[in-house]
Amino acid sequence: MRTVPRFALPLVGAALFVVACGGPSSTASSSPSPTTTSEHIASVDACTLVTAAEASAAVASAVTNVAATSGVQIPGACIYGSSESSAGVFVYAQVYPDTTTADAVQPDQIATILAGQLGVSNAHSVSGIGDKAFEYSATGSGENGIAIFVFKANVVMMIVVNPTTNSASVEQLARTAVSRLKAG
Repeated sequence: MRTVPRFALPLVGAALFVVACGGPSSTASSSPSPTTTSEHIASVDACTLVTAAEASAAVASAVTNVAATSGVQIPGACIYGSSESSAGVFVYAQVYPDTTTADAVQPDQIATILAGQLGVSNAHSVSGIGDKAFEYSATGSGENGIAIFVFKANVVMMIVVNPTTNSASVEQLARTAVSRLKAG
């Protein structure tokens, strides 16, 4: 039986926070400028953004879609985990009504919530992924991982890979995920 990886439970809370924080924000000093894309994405299935094979390659361990084997569905989320290890990949995508609303989501607010649970730190902007992207180190539970938040049009996406210290691998997952977002 597959179980939800340890790192995924706090991420569910953060994902719910992303949904709740879709309104205007007062943290203008740390917020990036809004994106100017006119593209609109109607819906997203997180499990089509990153495949099990891609998730397995990112954690160098065979992982499968936990929801497919457990029957537990989390709207907007896809959790890949392993029965043999705590390795896993968490993908969350939230579709907002428009780009302005998506831009109101602040990755630093989410990172603050995750800091206590996952030891999220070392934030930096990553260029060339979506309209904007921010990457964080995650060092909780005695393991090292990487979280990346990507904004594309009216979608905010979070991908967490644990364990890994390979930023290039996580960034490639994010690029692939963004390439699979379809306007419509």
